[in-house]
Amino acid sequence: MGEALPTEITGRPFGVSLIAGERADTQDVQFDSITQASGATLQPTYTAASPAQVSEAARKAWSAFHAAGLMPPSQHAALLRPCADGIDAIGEPLVALASAETAIEPARLNAELARTTGTLRMFADVVEEGSWVDAIIDRPGAEGRPSSRQALRRMLRPLGPVAVFGASNFPLAYSTAGTDTASALAAGCPVIVKGHPLHPGTGEVVAQAIAASVLETGFPAGWFSFLHAGGGREQEIGEELVKHPCVRAAGFTGSRTGGDALTRIGLSRPDPIPVYAEMGSVNPVIVLPGALASEPEKIARRVAQSLAAAVGQQCTCPGLIFLIDGEGSDMFTKAMSAELELIEAGVMLAPRIQANYTRTVRELLALEEIKVLFGTDRVPAPPPPGKKEVAGPAMAAPMLLSVAGEHFRQHAEFLNEMFGPCALVVQCQNEQELFSCVTAFVGSLTGSLFVGDADVDRAPPFARALEQRCGRLIFNGVPTGVEVAWAMVHGGPYPASNRPDTSAVGPTAMKRWRRPVCYQNYPANLLPPELRDENPLGIERRVDGTLTREPV
Repeated sequence: MGEALPTEITGRPFGVSLIAGERADTQDVQFDSITQASGATLQPTYTAASPAQVSEAARKAWSAFHAAGLMPPSQHAALLRPCADGIDAIGEPLVALASAETAIEPARLNAELARTTGTLRMFADVVEEGSWVDAIIDRPGAEGRPSSRQALRRMLRPLGPVAVFGASNFPLAYSTAGTDTASALAAGCPVIVKGHPLHPGTGEVVAQAIAASVLETGFPAGWFSFLHAGGGREQEIGEELVKHPCVRAAGFTGSRTGGDALTRIGLSRPDPIPVYAEMGSVNPVIVLPGALASEPEKIARRVAQSLAAAVGQQCTCPGLIFLIDGEGSDMFTKAMSAELELIEAGVMLAPRIQANYTRTVRELLALEEIKVLFGTDRVPAPPPPGKKEVAGPAMAAPMLLSVAGEHFRQHAEFLNEMFGPCALVVQCQNEQELFSCVTAFVGSLTGSLFVGDADVDRAPPFARALEQRCGRLIFNGVPTGVEVAWAMVHGGPYPASNRPDTSAVGPTAMKRWRRPVCYQNYPANLLPPELRDENPLGIERRVDGTLTREPV
């Protein structure tokens, strides 16, 4: 067994996994953390979790789930707030470490840190309020029910241990303490985090704060574990987690390839489990003729800034822009190019991400239908045959490409996420062709519709088309920026996600980690407190079809 966690969290990683409140032993497979800005190796060296350690974390999570099964909601809320406080207390050292590992500027990371801890506290408030569990009571003899029926009560109950996969592009808000972890803990589920190898130190330091809070608030130590995953073990650890019989669900943010693979593994188990995967998204932007005629430059600048945000590595950066050819479209593309020219090249999250982005852009540029509107010299020329790519900084600068609407449907490449600072403008001849192109793109997280005063009558079909393909619809606005709120939907039809009926952001994200259970003719002492007649938690429930907080 490993060494116990120190009582004081200093913001210094130790390079080993954290399993049930203890630092794991060093294993054979090791890997380094690299500062993306310079390529220098950061200390310490990290050791990937072994198969035995993966299994140990899963088994201890399973035991913890049953040991803490009767803990009241108030205690789950009481865990989330110390987690937030502990992460906030690390503060500047955590931001500095995350910036070194990812090349993300500290200003953005400070905002991301505030979002992360704010989300934890938000979930604590939601747990205490209680109505999210969808408690329903149907009594015998109630109006509309035969008197012979027995009492029926139902609510959402936790699934069990959840495996969470850290994301590359948000080292705080979508990783160790991100929404998947926060929502699963809030839902009453133990969590095992698979750390991301692009920011292992950041992930481990945050994990130290969570693990300490678990112990301080009286939860079993197995309620939270963090597994380093890198080197030759990166993929294997993810597979082992999803296959393990003690893991009952998984949350993933990343590529379509990774999400599809984990989903197949989850479904192929003897007892299939849900894998909630948020994957690639092209986030289409439609600018109707009236909007183009009224303020093309203003819209173009907003879209350009959204495209280039975080070097194009946000899941909501716009990748497809639909216009109708004309004077307004020319002004739009020129203004967007001018804005992109002001934006300097940025460091991408990793050389492999930059390589994938470069390859995707090169594939588009090889098509004769593609025209470069801006950035002809911003993608390195491919190496001569037989030569390797010359290594260099993982940099990328914004680009803008275009294709005629008549060619848009001819190549599947036009529908792929580029995950970098490049967008494709689809230039259509008329409104009919515009609608035809808009109905051809695949499922996305977002869809934006810019509408002018003259577009009132033509807008509804386009809004309906977006609704069929997107999880969030934006009117006269850009897609970047995802607010943490009850009404938020961060998901969408495949391939944006594999579960378009859920959201990965906001309080409703908790419902992914629970399932409905019905209790028929159950005695009060065996019922969860949310379903007891006296309503000891004072939550809103649906009793005989009516929402109320009153006792039954």
